[in-house]
Amino acid sequence: MSVQERKERERAGRERLIVATARELAEQQGWDAVTTRRLAERIEYSQPVLYSHFRGKREIIGAVALEGAAEMAVALRAATSAADGPRARVTALARAYLGFAERNPAVYDAMFRLDGGLAFA
Repeated sequence: MSVQERKERERAGRERLIVATARELAEQQGWDAVTTRRLAERIEYSQPVLYSHFRGKREIIGAVALEGAAEMAVALRAATSAADGPRARVTALARAYLGFAERNPAVYDAMFRLDGGLAFA
């Protein structure tokens, strides 16, 4: 493995850590508790390292929203594929959607309520 590949893998790992830590903190204490200073302290990196991955909290929220959207899509597909018939699929879809929102309120907020800087179109 080249030095460049190792650096890219380490960078991706730091980025995953930042997003996971932001998500955890938001789920525990709400998005107001998520600050770059607090994240830097929790992941034991400096704030400049955080800013080398994300421009700020808005982009971190966007990354959490994208991760949440992928997770929700998996949950919705699984729920609807197990249902038999259109009515059962719609019911399963609604339950899976609401269940995801209930289990992940901060992620749901990042996806649908907060400005994560993502363009939808």
